[in-house]
Amino acid sequence: MDVTSAARLELDVGNTRIKWRVISGSQIIAQGSDLKQELVTDKALPVWFSSVNCVWVSSIHQQQNNWIEQYFPFAEYAEVKAKQHGLKNSYDDVARMGVDRWLAMLAARHGKSDQAHIVIDAGTAITLDIIDELGQHMGGYICPGLNMMKSTLLGGTNKVLAEAGWSVGRAPGKHTQHCVDHGIQDMVASWLERHFQMLPEACITISGGDGENLAALLKKKSRYVPDLVLDGLNISLNNK
Repeated sequence: MDVTSAARLELDVGNTRIKWRVISGSQIIAQGSDLKQELVTDKALPVWFSSVNCVWVSSIHQQQNNWIEQYFPFAEYAEVKAKQHGLKNSYDDVARMGVDRWLAMLAARHGKSDQAHIVIDAGTAITLDIIDELGQHMGGYICPGLNMMKSTLLGGTNKVLAEAGWSVGRAPGKHTQHCVDHGIQDMVASWLERHFQMLPEACITISGGDGENLAALLKKKSRYVPDLVLDGLNISLNNK
């Protein structure tokens, strides 16, 4: 890892992990999915750690913020706006929207601001946000994520038994593992596809830990962008 100049650390603080990347100039020089764990286990991290002079944060978790500020008291946090870069918020009280949703929408529209968009983040929760071709946020949905649905189902029943891992697919199951896994995935994919049909001209962008598998299940073409929130963080704070 070669860090020859000051570097910026970008953090996506979610419900369970802190996703991160380090940028020097315009180049991503390091990245990972669980900063707290990796600071403990990866002995190479202090090489870039000492070069960080700027920290940008997207956070939905106050307890994690307290930890971040111990290491980076100069961290700058992104905020949800009523309007930013042509994107107009539908919330009356914008502070009640998760900043990760706002940043994901900013990133999805970047370079495609004259088109309608459906933005999906499939993580601990699944969020879906709809933006028209004028940049007006039309509202959205927040639902349990795939793993939350599965753990709730298995924890609430005595006779439905399945392993924690996933069989990716939508076909009817012929044993319990497939019945559970495919049932949940088909339900979510069918729900998403109903919204795609309601706005057929929309660009579809998917992110989140389950996003890549979910994108593969859908009939309509979509973009999977693993760092969508971090991309939006860069847009939000780099061009204030």
